[in-house]
Amino acid sequence: MTNWYYHDPAQGRVGPIDADALRGHFRTGRIGRDTLLWREGLREWQPLERLSAELGLDDDLLSPPPPPVVPPPLPEPPHYTTDGNDAAASAPAQNHAQRSVSPADYAPAHVARRQPAPAPKRGLSGCVIVLIVLAVLAIPVLGILVAIALPAYQDYTFRAKVMAALAATGPYKTQVAEHYLAHDGCPNNASPGFRPAEAYATAQIASIEFGRMQDSGQCGIQIELRGFNTPQLDGKKVWQSFDPANLSWTCGSDIEKQATLPANCRGG
Repeated sequence: MTNWYYHDPAQGRVGPIDADALRGHFRTGRIGRDTLLWREGLREWQPLERLSAELGLDDDLLSPPPPPVVPPPLPEPPHYTTDGNDAAASAPAQNHAQRSVSPADYAPAHVARRQPAPAPKRGLSGCVIVLIVLAVLAIPVLGILVAIALPAYQDYTFRAKVMAALAATGPYKTQVAEHYLAHDGCPNNASPGFRPAEAYATAQIASIEFGRMQDSGQCGIQIELRGFNTPQLDGKKVWQSFDPANLSWTCGSDIEKQATLPANCRGG
Protein backbone atom coordinates (compact mmCIF):
# COMPACT_ATOMS: atom_id res chain seq x y z
CA MET A 1 0.00 0.00 0.00
CA THR A 2 1.32 3.44 -0.99
CA ASN A 3 1.40 6.07 1.73
CA TRP A 4 0.48 9.59 0.59
CA TYR A 5 0.99 12.99 2.18
CA TYR A 6 -0.65 16.31 1.35
CA HIS A 7 -0.12 19.92 2.41
CA ASP A 8 -2.87 21.68 4.37
CA PRO A 9 -2.53 25.48 4.91
CA ALA A 10 -3.71 25.18 8.52
CA GLN A 11 -2.11 21.86 9.55
CA GLY A 12 0.98 21.68 7.36
CA ARG A 13 1.93 18.19 6.20
CA VAL A 14 -0.87 15.63 6.69
CA GLY A 15 -0.32 11.87 6.39
CA PRO A 16 0.42 9.16 5.81
CA ILE A 17 -2.94 8.17 4.27
CA ASP A 18 -3.81 5.65 1.58
CA ALA A 19 -5.08 6.47 -1.91
CA ASP A 20 -8.71 5.68 -1.03
CA ALA A 21 -8.70 8.23 1.81
CA LEU A 22 -7.01 10.77 -0.46
CA ARG A 23 -9.71 10.31 -3.10
CA GLY A 24 -12.36 10.70 -0.42
CA HIS A 25 -10.79 13.98 0.73
CA PHE A 26 -10.89 15.32 -2.83
CA ARG A 27 -14.49 14.29 -3.47
CA THR A 28 -15.69 15.90 -0.25
CA GLY A 29 -13.84 19.15 -1.03
CA ARG A 30 -11.31 18.86 1.79
CA ILE A 31 -8.46 19.12 -0.76
CA GLY A 32 -8.46 20.60 -4.27
CA ARG A 33 -6.78 20.15 -7.61
CA ASP A 34 -3.92 22.49 -6.62
CA THR A 35 -3.23 20.76 -3.27
CA LEU A 36 0.40 19.57 -3.14
CA LEU A 37 0.94 15.80 -2.76
CA TRP A 38 3.94 13.55 -2.18
CA ARG A 39 4.63 9.84 -1.94
CA GLU A 40 7.77 7.76 -1.82
CA GLY A 41 9.38 7.77 -5.24
CA LEU A 42 8.48 11.39 -6.14
CA ARG A 43 11.38 13.83 -6.30
CA GLU A 44 9.29 16.80 -5.20
CA TRP A 45 5.81 17.76 -4.08
CA GLN A 46 3.37 18.00 -6.97
CA PRO A 47 -0.22 19.36 -7.34
CA LEU A 48 -3.01 16.78 -7.27
CA GLU A 49 -4.08 17.47 -10.86
CA ARG A 50 -0.67 16.20 -12.09
CA LEU A 51 -1.20 12.90 -10.24
CA SER A 52 -4.90 12.48 -11.05
CA ALA A 53 -4.30 9.55 -13.42
CA GLU A 54 -2.34 7.63 -10.79
CA LEU A 55 -5.03 8.31 -8.18
CA GLY A 56 -7.93 7.52 -10.52
CA LEU A 57 -9.37 11.04 -10.30
CA ASP A 58 -9.34 12.03 -13.99
CA ASP A 59 -13.13 11.64 -14.26
CA ASP A 60 -13.64 13.61 -11.04
CA LEU A 61 -11.56 16.52 -12.37
CA LEU A 62 -13.53 16.60 -15.63
CA SER A 63 -17.03 16.19 -14.15
CA PRO A 64 -18.90 19.34 -13.00
CA PRO A 65 -19.74 19.76 -9.29
CA PRO A 66 -23.14 18.36 -8.18
CA PRO A 67 -26.06 20.84 -8.31
CA PRO A 68 -27.16 22.34 -5.00
CA VAL A 69 -29.96 20.60 -3.17
CA VAL A 70 -33.19 22.58 -3.43
CA PRO A 71 -35.76 22.04 -0.62
CA PRO A 72 -39.29 21.03 -1.72
CA PRO A 73 -41.92 23.80 -1.87
CA LEU A 74 -44.00 24.47 1.23
CA PRO A 75 -47.55 23.04 1.19
CA GLU A 76 -50.31 25.48 0.35
CA PRO A 77 -52.63 26.53 3.23
CA PRO A 78 -56.10 24.95 3.19
CA HIS A 79 -58.96 26.94 1.66
CA TYR A 80 -62.13 27.29 3.72
CA THR A 81 -65.53 27.93 2.08
CA THR A 82 -68.94 28.64 3.54
CA ASP A 83 -72.13 27.30 2.06
CA GLY A 84 -75.43 29.09 1.82
CA ASN A 85 -76.70 27.83 5.20
CA ASP A 86 -73.75 29.38 7.03
CA ALA A 87 -74.32 32.68 5.26
CA ALA A 88 -78.01 32.60 6.18
CA ALA A 89 -77.24 31.78 9.79
CA SER A 90 -74.87 34.67 10.07
CA ALA A 91 -77.25 37.20 8.52
CA PRO A 92 -79.46 37.64 11.64
CA ALA A 93 -76.42 38.16 13.81
CA GLN A 94 -75.14 40.86 11.43
CA ASN A 95 -78.54 42.59 11.42
CA HIS A 96 -78.65 42.48 15.20
CA ALA A 97 -75.19 44.01 15.37
CA GLN A 98 -76.30 46.82 13.11
CA ARG A 99 -79.34 47.58 15.38
CA SER A 100 -77.29 47.70 18.58
CA VAL A 101 -76.68 51.17 19.94
CA SER A 102 -73.83 52.17 22.23
CA PRO A 103 -74.87 53.86 25.53
CA ALA A 104 -72.50 56.64 24.67
CA ASP A 105 -74.88 57.71 21.88
CA TYR A 106 -77.42 58.77 24.53
CA ALA A 107 -74.93 60.81 26.58
CA PRO A 108 -75.53 64.59 26.73
CA ALA A 109 -73.58 66.59 24.21
CA HIS A 110 -71.74 68.53 26.97
CA VAL A 111 -70.33 65.34 28.52
CA ALA A 112 -66.91 64.61 27.04
CA ARG A 113 -66.21 61.04 26.21
CA ARG A 114 -63.23 59.45 27.90
CA GLN A 115 -60.29 59.25 25.53
CA PRO A 116 -58.00 56.22 25.66
CA ALA A 117 -54.70 56.85 27.38
CA PRO A 118 -51.77 57.24 24.95
CA ALA A 119 -49.41 54.31 24.71
CA PRO A 120 -46.16 54.88 26.60
CA LYS A 121 -43.15 55.70 24.46
CA ARG A 122 -40.56 53.01 24.40
CA GLY A 123 -36.86 53.61 23.96
CA LEU A 124 -34.13 51.20 22.98
CA SER A 125 -33.74 48.26 25.29
CA GLY A 126 -30.45 47.47 26.95
CA CYS A 127 -29.87 44.40 24.74
CA VAL A 128 -30.31 46.43 21.56
CA ILE A 129 -27.84 49.06 22.79
CA VAL A 130 -25.29 46.35 23.61
CA LEU A 131 -25.70 44.81 20.15
CA ILE A 132 -25.19 48.19 18.48
CA VAL A 133 -22.03 48.84 20.50
CA LEU A 134 -20.68 45.39 19.68
CA ALA A 135 -21.43 45.89 15.98
CA VAL A 136 -19.61 49.24 15.96
CA LEU A 137 -16.59 47.72 17.69
CA ALA A 138 -16.62 44.62 15.46
CA ILE A 139 -16.35 46.57 12.20
CA PRO A 140 -12.71 47.73 12.66
CA VAL A 141 -11.73 44.34 14.08
CA LEU A 142 -13.24 42.62 11.05
CA GLY A 143 -11.40 45.02 8.78
CA ILE A 144 -8.10 44.16 10.47
CA LEU A 145 -8.75 40.42 10.14
CA VAL A 146 -9.60 40.79 6.46
CA ALA A 147 -6.49 42.89 5.87
CA ILE A 148 -4.37 40.11 7.41
CA ALA A 149 -6.15 37.02 6.08
CA LEU A 150 -6.57 38.01 2.42
CA PRO A 151 -2.87 38.75 1.72
CA ALA A 152 -1.86 35.57 3.55
CA TYR A 153 -4.25 33.50 1.44
CA GLN A 154 -3.06 35.21 -1.74
CA ASP A 155 0.58 34.47 -0.83
CA TYR A 156 -0.32 30.81 -0.26
CA THR A 157 -2.03 30.63 -3.67
CA PHE A 158 0.94 32.21 -5.44
CA ARG A 159 3.37 29.97 -3.57
CA ALA A 160 1.46 26.85 -4.63
CA LYS A 161 1.61 27.93 -8.30
CA VAL A 162 5.35 28.66 -8.07
CA MET A 163 5.89 25.23 -6.51
CA ALA A 164 3.92 23.65 -9.36
CA ALA A 165 6.10 25.46 -11.91
CA LEU A 166 9.24 24.19 -10.16
CA ALA A 167 7.81 20.68 -9.99
CA ALA A 168 7.45 20.73 -13.79
CA THR A 169 11.25 21.04 -14.11
CA GLY A 170 11.85 17.70 -12.36
CA PRO A 171 12.55 15.76 -15.58
CA TYR A 172 14.80 18.58 -16.88
CA LYS A 173 16.94 18.43 -13.75
CA THR A 174 17.64 14.77 -14.46
CA GLN A 175 18.41 15.65 -18.08
CA VAL A 176 20.88 18.37 -17.05
CA ALA A 177 22.66 16.06 -14.56
CA GLU A 178 22.97 13.28 -17.15
CA HIS A 179 24.34 15.71 -19.76
CA TYR A 180 26.94 17.05 -17.32
CA LEU A 181 28.12 13.57 -16.30
CA ALA A 182 28.33 12.47 -19.94
CA HIS A 183 30.00 15.58 -21.41
CA ASP A 184 31.64 17.19 -18.36
CA GLY A 185 29.88 20.43 -19.20
CA CYS A 186 26.61 22.28 -18.88
CA PRO A 187 23.95 21.99 -21.58
CA ASN A 188 22.10 24.92 -23.11
CA ASN A 189 18.89 25.20 -25.09
CA ALA A 190 20.74 24.35 -28.30
CA SER A 191 22.28 21.14 -26.91
CA PRO A 192 21.01 17.77 -28.21
CA GLY A 193 17.81 16.74 -26.44
CA PHE A 194 16.95 20.32 -25.38
CA ARG A 195 14.54 22.80 -26.97
CA PRO A 196 14.28 26.60 -27.36
CA ALA A 197 13.38 28.44 -24.16
CA GLU A 198 9.86 29.40 -25.30
CA ALA A 199 9.06 25.81 -26.26
CA TYR A 200 8.77 24.94 -22.56
CA ALA A 201 6.00 27.52 -21.94
CA THR A 202 2.98 26.59 -19.78
CA ALA A 203 0.26 28.53 -17.95
CA GLN A 204 2.73 29.74 -15.28
CA ILE A 205 6.01 29.39 -17.24
CA ALA A 206 6.95 31.85 -20.00
CA SER A 207 10.28 30.14 -20.82
CA ILE A 208 12.99 27.84 -19.45
CA GLU A 209 16.67 28.53 -20.11
CA PHE A 210 19.53 26.07 -19.62
CA GLY A 211 23.16 27.11 -19.19
CA ARG A 212 25.92 27.97 -16.73
CA MET A 213 25.17 30.23 -13.74
CA GLN A 214 27.32 33.38 -13.81
CA ASP A 215 27.92 33.65 -10.07
CA SER A 216 28.70 30.01 -9.25
CA GLY A 217 29.67 28.53 -12.62
CA GLN A 218 27.30 25.62 -11.98
CA CYS A 219 24.82 24.24 -14.47
CA GLY A 220 21.46 25.88 -14.06
CA ILE A 221 17.79 25.91 -15.06
CA GLN A 222 16.13 29.33 -15.10
CA ILE A 223 12.33 29.70 -15.20
CA GLU A 224 10.57 32.94 -16.20
CA LEU A 225 7.12 33.16 -14.57
CA ARG A 226 3.87 34.44 -16.06
CA GLY A 227 0.09 34.17 -15.61
CA PHE A 228 -0.03 35.48 -12.02
CA ASN A 229 -1.61 38.85 -12.93
CA THR A 230 0.70 40.72 -10.58
CA PRO A 231 4.01 42.54 -11.28
CA GLN A 232 5.41 40.90 -8.13
CA LEU A 233 5.66 37.60 -10.04
CA ASP A 234 5.00 38.06 -13.78
CA GLY A 235 8.35 38.31 -15.57
CA LYS A 236 10.30 37.28 -12.45
CA LYS A 237 12.79 34.42 -12.57
CA VAL A 238 13.42 31.37 -10.41
CA TRP A 239 16.57 29.34 -10.99
CA GLN A 240 17.97 26.02 -9.80
CA SER A 241 21.71 25.29 -9.73
CA PHE A 242 23.29 21.83 -10.01
CA ASP A 243 26.27 20.99 -7.78
CA PRO A 244 28.08 18.03 -9.37
CA ALA A 245 30.19 17.48 -6.27
CA ASN A 246 27.26 16.06 -4.31
CA LEU A 247 24.67 15.81 -7.11
CA SER A 248 22.39 18.31 -5.32
CA TRP A 249 20.29 21.27 -6.43
CA THR A 250 19.87 24.70 -4.84
CA CYS A 251 17.18 27.26 -5.59
CA GLY A 252 17.18 31.06 -5.89
CA SER A 253 15.03 33.86 -7.28
CA ASP A 254 14.82 37.60 -7.98
CA ILE A 255 11.31 37.77 -6.42
CA GLU A 256 11.24 40.37 -3.65
CA LYS A 257 8.28 39.02 -1.68
CA GLN A 258 9.75 35.88 -0.15
CA ALA A 259 6.38 34.65 1.17
CA THR A 260 5.37 33.71 -2.39
CA LEU A 261 8.36 31.34 -2.72
CA PRO A 262 8.92 27.81 -1.39
CA ALA A 263 11.10 27.77 1.72
CA ASN A 264 14.10 26.28 -0.11
CA CYS A 265 14.11 29.18 -2.65
CA ARG A 266 14.05 32.07 -0.18
CA GLY A 267 17.08 34.24 0.25
CA GLY A 268 18.72 32.96 -2.90
